[in-house]
Amino acid sequence: MKFLVLPFSMLFMAEPALSSSDKQVFLSMQKFEQVADRAHAFCASVDLEFSQKFYDCMDKKMHGIYIDSSTVRSRN
Repeated sequence: MKFLVLPFSMLFMAEPALSSSDKQVFLSMQKFEQVADRAHAFCASVDLEFSQKFYDCMDKKMHGIYIDSSTVRSRN
């Protein structure tokens, strides 16, 4: 679960920089988690020490990808 918190916090900490196409994608919570998991796995393989290179990779991979708030469910 900790590895999912990182992408979420990175998305909400800074204003997103949009790509040249300025496209934004809103995914269901489940799809967003799948995309975040794949991005995390890819970026971890790029930088196993989780340095700034890892965070830069995550920013690029998750750029313009957001959760559709209507799909967020409480886990309680």
